[in-house]
Amino acid sequence: MRVLKLSYAWMFYLLFLHTTEGFYLPGLAPISYCEKQDSVEGKCKSHIPLFVNRLDSVETIIPYEYSRFDFCAPTNQDYAPSENLGQVVFGERIQPSAYNITFKDDKCDRACDKRYTKEDVKGEKLNFIKNGIRLNYQHHW
Repeated sequence: MRVLKLSYAWMFYLLFLHTTEGFYLPGLAPISYCEKQDSVEGKCKSHIPLFVNRLDSVETIIPYEYSRFDFCAPTNQDYAPSENLGQVVFGERIQPSAYNITFKDDKCDRACDKRYTKEDVKGEKLNFIKNGIRLNYQHHW
């Protein structure tokens, strides 16, 4: 009788091992990256998307959206990754960033130029950014 129970346990183990062989979470499949000249075949990607979330601080409980701090705006506002229910409940708002990253490309490009003076309307934005730095607000990439 003991051998029979042991063989059932062994069969269950083998069956379970076989069914978990192909398990993966949707949206988390591995992506192959390659250099730009090799990406024309469609087998790999050369552009690496960088998404931004919110900014928060350990010194205050108020989180801010990425766009509130007047960072460089992305050129393609239309594309945003789909969010799952947990991300929506916890207040995560994933947005595209202005940074253009390509695989194995060492060239540096400016995302944008920002200038602030005390006289113009952006003086308020400058004070907001200074306050954010003082309160140690941090990115969530």
